[in-house]
Amino acid sequence: MRNVYEHSKSKSIEYCAQYWPYYSKVEIAIIDNGMGLKASLKNNPHVQIENHSDAIQQALMPAISSKNYKGAIIDTNDPWHNSGFGLYMINRICRLGGSFLICSGDHGIKLDEAGKEHIELPHICRGTAVRMVLNTSKLTELSTMLAKFRDEGYEIAKQIKGVGMYEASAASQMLSRDFEKNA
Repeated sequence: MRNVYEHSKSKSIEYCAQYWPYYSKVEIAIIDNGMGLKASLKNNPHVQIENHSDAIQQALMPAISSKNYKGAIIDTNDPWHNSGFGLYMINRICRLGGSFLICSGDHGIKLDEAGKEHIELPHICRGTAVRMVLNTSKLTELSTMLAKFRDEGYEIAKQIKGVGMYEASAASQMLSRDFEKNA
C-alpha cells in the first residue's frame, strides 16, 4: 500500500483481504489507477525498460526503485525511506507455499513455488494490481526467512548497476524485528 502512495500518483487505492484458517491461507489484493510500473521506473535513470514486462521484472528485483538509485538523495534515518526491497521481500514471502501476481500495463507475472509465469493481458491495466496469497502454515519461521531473503537480496543488488544503497529500509525489515522481539 505504501508503494501506491510513493510511486503511483494515484488518488485512490482499492484493497481487500480474506483469511481462511482451515486452509491456512490469507489472500490480499491491492489495485491502484496510477501511472503504472513502466512510467514510475522511468524516473530511475539507471533502469532500462522497453515494455511492461521489463518494468514488472525490474520492480521485483531488490534495490530497484523509482525513488532510490545511485545519485538520489535519500534520508536513511527515516525508517520509511524507499529502499526498493518491498516488492522483492513480499514476493519471496508469498512464494513459501502461496503465490504472488502483479499486473501493470499489458502484462502480468505470477510467481509461486513452481516458478514464474508471464501473462499477456487482454486489456491495459492502468496502474498496478497485486494479488498476494500466503500459506500461513509456512510462516512459522518468518524472521529467519526474512533475514535469508534480505541477505540474498543484498547479494543480488550488489550485481545490479546503478542501484542505490544496498540496505533494506527498516520498514522492509519490520516483520523480522517484530518477530525477533516475540521469540
